[in-house]
Amino acid sequence: MRHLRRALLFLSCVVFAWSVAAQSITFNDTPERMLSFSLRDVEEGTTELPGQGGEVAGIDLLDKGTRHLIGDSAVYASPLFEDSAWTVLRSSLDSVVPGARVHWMRTWVLPDSALKGEPFLLTVAADDGFEVFLNGRSVVQADARRDGVGAAKADSLSLMHVPVTFRCDGEPELIAIRMEGTPGRTLREIELSVTLHPPDVTFGVQRRVMHFGVFVGINFIILLLSLVIWSLERRETSWLMLALLSFVSALDTICEVASEMGLLGLSKSTLSVLHALDILLLPWPMYLLIMVLGSMGVELTKLRRRLYTIGAILVTLFCAAYLVAESRGLAESENGLALLNDSPWVIIPGLFMLTLFGLIVAWFSIDVIRLGIRLLRGKGLTRWVGGGAVASSLFALFLNLISSATGLGMSSWLSLAADYCSYVAVPVSVAVYLAIRAAHHNRLVERQRDDLDQEVKERTAQLTAEKERSDELLLNILPYEVAEELKQTGAAAAKHYDLASVLFTDFKGFTAMSEQVTAAELLQELNTCFHAFDDIIGARGIEKIKTIGDAYMCVGGLPDPLTSSPLEVVHAALEMQAFMIARKAERDAQGKPAFEMRLGIHTGPVVAGIVGVKKFQYDIWGDTVNTASRMESSGEVGKVNISGSTYAEVKDAPGLAFTSRGKVEAKGKGELEMFYVTYAGVGS
Repeated sequence: MRHLRRALLFLSCVVFAWSVAAQSITFNDTPERMLSFSLRDVEEGTTELPGQGGEVAGIDLLDKGTRHLIGDSAVYASPLFEDSAWTVLRSSLDSVVPGARVHWMRTWVLPDSALKGEPFLLTVAADDGFEVFLNGRSVVQADARRDGVGAAKADSLSLMHVPVTFRCDGEPELIAIRMEGTPGRTLREIELSVTLHPPDVTFGVQRRVMHFGVFVGINFIILLLSLVIWSLERRETSWLMLALLSFVSALDTICEVASEMGLLGLSKSTLSVLHALDILLLPWPMYLLIMVLGSMGVELTKLRRRLYTIGAILVTLFCAAYLVAESRGLAESENGLALLNDSPWVIIPGLFMLTLFGLIVAWFSIDVIRLGIRLLRGKGLTRWVGGGAVASSLFALFLNLISSATGLGMSSWLSLAADYCSYVAVPVSVAVYLAIRAAHHNRLVERQRDDLDQEVKERTAQLTAEKERSDELLLNILPYEVAEELKQTGAAAAKHYDLASVLFTDFKGFTAMSEQVTAAELLQELNTCFHAFDDIIGARGIEKIKTIGDAYMCVGGLPDPLTSSPLEVVHAALEMQAFMIARKAERDAQGKPAFEMRLGIHTGPVVAGIVGVKKFQYDIWGDTVNTASRMESSGEVGKVNISGSTYAEVKDAPGLAFTSRGKVEAKGKGELEMFYVTYAGVGS
């Protein structure tokens, strides 16, 4: 059973290959005596129409049954004349009679009876003057061409379109052509063409060209998109393969329009090149489609990739061999592949290459469908590409089969749908894939952007809070102006101030109290007092400098001289002493030891700045600092002792009372003038 399945598969591949690659194989074709045709033959047949292509709906009236005679007589146009003795047209194309300038061709046709009254378009083109007769009646006449020789066929031939109707009475009807031109020219040189078309053939050509333009445009758009994406994602080789597939598909379509349909008005040499290129490109769209499918989710082994490449190259070589055979007159493909030589040296290699060609094409087609179905059954976005591959292969074949079995109107639409499946199914599916992928990425980017915005807001809030804490901590260490200068420049220069009021405090009995309470209780009481001092000087714009053990030091008049005057420092000192007196009374009532404080103030010049680069501290220097310290040590508990310079600044302030102490000896300073200051009305 296994071997039987393989045999059946092989047989089906060969049959498929012969049906795809060779629509017909004929040897020494013999023309029939009469051309019978129906409406379907005219509308579904294809023939060449000068200037409008080689795949135009219609039939060639000179292809079969036409008889040819070199000579002239009026009776040759009559249906009553017997022409059985005339030669077959194909065998006499190169015949010439010296001095003769008139050729006659007669074609007997038998239209289907259903065509009675149906209009048709009879198109005649030739390189010389001609006249066409239908059943003995002249229907069209054209004089010999008078323009130059060597122009393109579509531009140089005399072309006539004539509406005709047939009797369709069941009797044969005659189409006779009389050619008259330059003596000695063969009929092949005259390039006569007589074809019969549906009345809307021109519109059909225009519609077909429009559809092919759509095919080319879509493929070029996908080509550009693929190249752009590949330039951004070099590791994704699928985009490069897709770009090559779109390019080859567009080029193949252009070659078909230009060479097979002859619609671009190119020269014969260019058309022959495009014709050869069209044939050589035959395996590459399927090959590149397999590569695209293999790189978009269906893994292909290196061996299979090599086999696909070898198969595509072999098919290309077979196509090249056919082109060589065609150029030497051994084969043609006007009506299916025909071998024109019955020599075994031609037939045997031809059949071998044709069979191998068909097997490779069948293999490629089956694998395109197989890989496409695998992608289509997947869950990712690439299933759209798989759907396009299935549509371009399986659906196109299915629609063409149905088209061949349906009526004329439905057949044309099904053929058009099959063309769209063949040419644009993959590009459109890729476009859908790209659109969904872009939308998916946009949603992902939007979600990431929203998450990032939220994270940025949270981080910004955290940074703001940290900055505020850092600024607050920095301002606890440094004055605002100095801190801002330090943040902006990384350093703070020392500055000289002419009038600064320095305040020192010191607790009496600190050592004795440390022996009576625990270290924690001592520290807590010390912190309570200093916290109160901080609040007092902060309310008056006085800058705290430092604490040294139980000593507290602050200064007014810097860093901004306008923030705190000597008077503000004196008021702060009085409030500090008032707090300490009240605190002592509170602690005495609780039976707890309390601090008593001496306080001194001196006003004078100082230098202020930052000391060091690590654990830096804002400090002041100068004799004013030393003198203020002597004011504190020379004072009494519960009193505010100020120097003469401070007294000079505040003596006229209302609400204050001063008690002169005269000259008082100060350690290391000699005698200094000192004053006690209190609120007016309060005993000294």
